Amino acid sequence: MSHKPFKIPKNPEEVMAWINSIPLYKADHPQDLSFKSQDEIRTVQETALVKQMERLGKFSPYYREKFKEWGLDYQSIKTLDDLEKVPLTSKADFMKDRGESFKLDMDFEHIMEYILYEITYTTGTTTGMPSRFYNTTYDMFMQSWIFRMCCKICYLEPDDIVMNLFPYHFIPHIGYYKTFHFASAVGMTMCWGFTGAPLPGFPYNIHRSMQEAIDQIERKKINAISGIASYIRRLIMTAEEQGKDLSNINKLQALGEAVPKGMRDDIRRRLQGMGADDVYVCNAFGFTEAQTAFQECSELGGAHSGTPQVSYFEAVDENGKRKPDGEPGLLCITHLDRRGTCLLRYLVGDIVAVTNKPCPHCGRNDQRIVTAVGSTYGTRTKELMKVKGTLINPETMRDAVADTPGVVEYQFVVTKEKADDPYSMDMLKLRVGADKGADLASLEKVLKEKVKKAVELTPKVEFVPLSEIFDPGAT
Repeated sequence: MSHKPFKIPKNPEEVMAWINSIPLYKADHPQDLSFKSQDEIRTVQETALVKQMERLGKFSPYYREKFKEWGLDYQSIKTLDDLEKVPLTSKADFMKDRGESFKLDMDFEHIMEYILYEITYTTGTTTGMPSRFYNTTYDMFMQSWIFRMCCKICYLEPDDIVMNLFPYHFIPHIGYYKTFHFASAVGMTMCWGFTGAPLPGFPYNIHRSMQEAIDQIERKKINAISGIASYIRRLIMTAEEQGKDLSNINKLQALGEAVPKGMRDDIRRRLQGMGADDVYVCNAFGFTEAQTAFQECSELGGAHSGTPQVSYFEAVDENGKRKPDGEPGLLCITHLDRRGTCLLRYLVGDIVAVTNKPCPHCGRNDQRIVTAVGSTYGTRTKELMKVKGTLINPETMRDAVADTPGVVEYQFVVTKEKADDPYSMDMLKLRVGADKGADLASLEKVLKEKVKKAVELTPKVEFVPLSEIFDPGAT
């Protein structure tokens, strides 16, 4: 039995028609703040900000001390523009005590909102110890609303059957756990790939293979997949080689890394070769400190805040000065309505561009993180590197290569021109697994030109068997 057909909405009128066709979303729509006017949104955000500043001033061990150190009266922060008075909080600040001082103390007048419900983990420290991120009952209930709005943005609905392909790992993977919260928030049916790395020393094999996931997708006629983008693509390539029937697939949540247009088109072409019709490839932008992934309403159309009453984005310079609309800067997030771990002007570690302009595709008026480099919403600041004295952004290289016809798998390697001489010149090597029948001489020329245009460096191109870059049988 085939899943019902899905047509991707192309404009605000079609988006509203789709919303009205789903009883759950139609009923929720009056409470969806993202469709309100920008003035209404700002009023709600600033009302929430004042209350959140009160919580930080009274119950946050970290900010309570910082307000004294900064000589800042937290009650003076009443508007979003007032936030620029507040110094930035860095990842290093958060990791000093593994995030403990950022968890709010109990407010005994609202005990039910502060019950500890869940702990997730963010970036490890220099000692390798991860930092904790706490969610209370209130936070988890709010996440259910956030996820419902997220599903509404990316066209997931109660009748969908979704496969969770995020890894079940020995360090809890937020993608794995949030996917089933995401699905349950709207009532989707969920299946699990249950892939992942073994726990060293654990005596039993509990994981399943990529092959078992492929068989399950075909057998259960799953129509939506959520997981790491490159893993989803490799699964689809393997299924294609086996002649599988994946004709029910029409929605992908391809997360964890940038998915350029060329990669989306490649995924769509392969699925359509296995019988699929219209396929929506959504590349949401998420990070642990937001406890969600911000969704696209159209491919490469921007990552929507979705619930502007919960968090506020800024793109800033190193001194915390806000960048003009649409200009790249350091991403910082301010929580507007949380009870567990709470952050104020926190630097996430990405370079992004933020726009407050209405979305031309769906008509929402919330903030969007928009593509700053090629097809990438955010570039990790720690990923910037120097090669031959040139500061380069790896995302621009990845974007150039991933959009090149004939490239199936690829890998960049920065090494030395002479392997036995650590002081020799840097060399940028591009290892490529090409499509069968590709003209390798022409492909090499195109790749060198595209990478040079992207980062002003010419790579040494090396064609290798696909299995040298990725071997599905080893997964």
